[in-house]
Amino acid sequence: MLQRWVRLRVRLIWPEVVAVQVCLLFAAAWRGLDYLTPPDPASSALSVIEKTAPMTIWGILFLSGGLIGLIGLRFDRWPLAAAGHVLAIAGYGAFAVGSAIEVFGRSPVEGWRTPVDWLMFAIIHWAFADASVDVWRERRTNAD
Repeated sequence: MLQRWVRLRVRLIWPEVVAVQVCLLFAAAWRGLDYLTPPDPASSALSVIEKTAPMTIWGILFLSGGLIGLIGLRFDRWPLAAAGHVLAIAGYGAFAVGSAIEVFGRSPVEGWRTPVDWLMFAIIHWAFADASVDVWRERRTNAD
């Protein structure tokens, strides 16, 4: 259906796709480290969603997502890359929803770029998780 609307087709090959995926997973891991070492866990700058769990939980979620995903890029016997991306989706998706709740609860509505950014990260990780599962299945099928 989208083919009717999208004319430009971008073809990425292995080095570019790996570079983007590695950067995304490193970004998730660094975010996790940032949450594990916050300057002030009770900061008023935290979003509604960030306040729903201790900062260490958010840190572990993002750090483990990034590290599991990076390990999965090297070892494809199990769908670790996909699992890492799914953990990142959980974190970024939660932050997108929390930010949207805050933004659309304001009058006037402002700051909507933040939930959109979080949502874009979740969507990109979803695409890589889906592609990672496809590769894992393909390798499993060819190994038989």
